[in-house]
Amino acid sequence: MANHQPNPRNPETSGCRTHFLPPDKLRLRLLLAALLTLLLSIALLRASGYSAEKDNAAVMKKASENLRDCFQAVKDERLRLGHPIDYDADVNGTGMLGDEYTAITTSHGNLEAKRSAANPNTAAMMVDLLARCGVKAGDTVACNFSSSFPTLNLATVCALDALGARGVIINSIGASTYGANLPDLTYPDMEHLLLENHRIQNHAEYFSAGGAGDQGREMPEDVKSAIVSRIEAYGLSYINISDLEENLDYRKNIYNNSSGPVACFVNVGGNLLAFGGGDEMTGVGSGIVTAGDHLPGDGLIPYYYNQGIPVIHLLNMKALLPENGLPFDPVPLPEPGEGEVYRETRYPKPLAAGVLAANLALWILLARHFPRRRIPI
Repeated sequence: MANHQPNPRNPETSGCRTHFLPPDKLRLRLLLAALLTLLLSIALLRASGYSAEKDNAAVMKKASENLRDCFQAVKDERLRLGHPIDYDADVNGTGMLGDEYTAITTSHGNLEAKRSAANPNTAAMMVDLLARCGVKAGDTVACNFSSSFPTLNLATVCALDALGARGVIINSIGASTYGANLPDLTYPDMEHLLLENHRIQNHAEYFSAGGAGDQGREMPEDVKSAIVSRIEAYGLSYINISDLEENLDYRKNIYNNSSGPVACFVNVGGNLLAFGGGDEMTGVGSGIVTAGDHLPGDGLIPYYYNQGIPVIHLLNMKALLPENGLPFDPVPLPEPGEGEVYRETRYPKPLAAGVLAANLALWILLARHFPRRRIPI
């Protein structure tokens, strides 16, 4: 009779009680361990996060203080011209809200949004947005301003000044309700006042009528002519092109033939040329545009976005402001330097590095226990 000796390599014939997990159960346990570690890591990082002032907070505050002074100068001019402040609408008494309807009102606007945008800390928001888009001193930023949010136009100007960037700015004078719709105090009038008082450096060099067809067709001709003559006397060039495609090409040439390559495109308000007359504007989020690989439309926003140039779109205040640490329709308005816009959540770097290393090690171990599948050619 054969003498059978136990095989030490075979757990079924050896005398030891070693137990090996089946491969599927081992993989499942490793996967569960990796997922649990990941969840615990997220919880640990969240618990260890702390609020800190942003690196460029000083620049942000400088821009906001300048914007506050700009608002005050415009308010003083408004009162000098004999336009009293309607405190029922402009509850904070900023003087930056126009009337409900005037001869150059082009569309309906949201009153609460106009009040919210009169926060001087919107300049801090614009510094932050531009910096996140990579804008730095000496860069060229293409700007398309309507006059519906003169507050945000000036916030962008003050942010560009604070960053040392150059804005190539085109403005349309038509405005929605409560925008810069006073015929003797349009947005270019505001800029001219602030330039004369050395409050700003960047400013619009081109303007159009805005409104229907970018021709101001809904405006009384005598009012429009008087405004155009006055603004041309400031040295701005009038864009008066009825064909929409030619108008867009003309603006692109202005931006692209400026002193340097366009580092960022900023659109403020609902100007016709932003989307070339299309209705895509309502579907694009405010702030830094992240619409996927391709943005439909023939206007300036899709033109620059589809070239990979960062685009900032300022329109929906109810979403834009809270997302950037600013309140919607506050009473009273915060002072420059106040608000979460100046702060960010940070995490301890050693802890973050340790958590990353632990998770990476587990996922590498997990990957080694999953068989590689070859796909037949």
